[in-house]
Formats: sequence, structure tokens, C-alpha cells
Amino acid sequence: MFILRFDFRLGPQSDTTMADLYATSLEMAEWGEAHGAMTALFSEHHSSPDGYLPSPLVLAAATAARTSTLPINVGALLALMYDPVKLAEDMVVLDHLSKGRVNYTIGLGYRPEEYAMFGVDPSARGRLMDEHLDVLRRALTGERFEWRGRTVHVTPEPYTDGGPMIAYGGGTPAAARRAARRGMMFLPQHADPGLAAAYDAAAEEAGNPPGLCMSPPAGAPTSVFVAHDLDEAWSRLGPHLLHDAQLYRDWLGDTPSSSLSAASTVEELRAENGAYRIVTPDEARALRAEYGILSLQPLCGGIHPADAWECLRLVCEL
Repeated sequence: MFILRFDFRLGPQSDTTMADLYATSLEMAEWGEAHGAMTALFSEHHSSPDGYLPSPLVLAAATAARTSTLPINVGALLALMYDPVKLAEDMVVLDHLSKGRVNYTIGLGYRPEEYAMFGVDPSARGRLMDEHLDVLRRALTGERFEWRGRTVHVTPEPYTDGGPMIAYGGGTPAAARRAARRGMMFLPQHADPGLAAAYDAAAEEAGNPPGLCMSPPAGAPTSVFVAHDLDEAWSRLGPHLLHDAQLYRDWLGDTPSSSLSAASTVEELRAENGAYRIVTPDEARALRAEYGILSLQPLCGGIHPADAWECLRLVCEL
């Protein structure tokens, strides 16, 4: 079992183009559907120097049109960067286009540059997220209601009864409580058991079911690549992985994350044996047995499509 994750960083060390990365992701989604992928995941950030995907719904729509059964996840969808009513309209159209295969993990975001670009007051982001979540969820049901002096009625009604599935993601007790109060599934970005406790307490207080906090397994790698010759693969792919790891570290700062790395060189990244791993097919089988799933990020940092396919096709040997 595996997932395909795409964020479309195109680092300065890369020798491909963004157009080729986008096109390759669609081909990989088709391949993943044929080979048992659990989902294709598209992430979102804005104003990134390496072109990180700013419009995940566009890629999700293209993927839905190229596949017929593959589940698709947009996560984290940074809801504060959208008008929630227009976002609901786009999600409803995509719900029909995909016949209910696209689901979402909403995130608050954490980069000051993004808040500034979209005119979001960071000091009010919690209150704004509460408001946007509530408006978005009501709009997705097809309900007619008033919001900020506007009459809201999103049509057509969604393909999925009640609207597409929306979870909430984050790494703080406040995020866990926000999801729990609404009865939403919570997907933490790290394995701290305190988040599940915060979720359950808030859910019970609100009269919602506890136990919907789905933490990632502690120690599970988040970007796995499969190769026969590990030295050669680290030499070829390592600079791309390092670019990804370093930019995430710069962005996250002290924010906990399962993907966080302290490496400053390819050698250090390899030695960590942490979030970023290149493994043999036998080692990949062991990881899958231990954690239940492999998280693949085949185009990480702008890996050339030919190199990405070489690693990805080895998954068929597992």
C-alpha cells in the first residue's frame, strides 16, 4: 500500500521544468490507480521561491479527469487564502467531476508571507478559521443562509451527500479542539499523543464522538524512494531531497512536524534515516510491514521525471 504525494517544488539544482512535473504527476496518478495507490495527495503553499503548488484544486481536477477510481486528497488546503463561498463552489464542481473521489484536509497555515499576500491578519487567524470553516461546511450542503450581509446558496448540490469529506490538520491542541468541536476528523502533522487527548476531551465536551484523531505512526518516513543501488541513488536524488528538507525546516522553525530534518548536507540527511529515506525493495517491504503504508514523494524537490519513474516502478516489485 502506498500514497503518492506531490507539492511541486522545483529547486535550483533541478534540470526539469514545472510543466514537465505537472504532466508527470498526472501520468503517475494513472499509474498509481493501476497499481493500488491509496490516494494522490496535493499540497498547497504560496509565494514560494521554488514554485510550490499554489492551486491544488486545479491539479486535483486534472487528476480526477485522468483517473476513474483513485482517491484524491487536497491537503493541507489553506482555507484562509480563499473566499469560503467561492471555495465551496469549486469543491462542489470537483465533487461532481470526480464522482466524490476528492477529499480535503484544511490547514491554518504558518507562513507570514502567505498571510500578507492574501491580507490575512495573523493575530486573528484562529477566529477567522472558525468562521471560514463554519461557512464552508454550511455552503457545501446547499443550504441557503446569510453571512456578512450576503445571501449564500451554493449550487448545484454536491455529488456526495452532505458534501465532500473535510478533515482538519495541524500540530497544536488548539487545532485538535477546533476539529473536535465540529465533529471533524483531525489529522495531526506529528505523533504527539497529547493531541489525541486534547481532541477527545473537546469532542466529549461538545457531544461529538471521540477517537477521530488519526496521528501518523511515530518514526514513519514521509518521503520514501526505492532503489537497488543506494549509494548511486543518494548521489543522484539526494540534492533534491535536501532542498525539500531545508526549505521545510526554514518555514517550520520550531513547529513540530513528522517531516522535520536537521540535515545540512546530503550525507547528514541520509544518516538521519528519518523522514527522507532511499531504501532497497526488501527494506521497503519491511517499512510497509511496520507502518502499513509507504509515503512516496516521487518528484520531490524537482527530481527529473526519468529518475522519479525509475524509483517508482520498483514499487511494483514489493
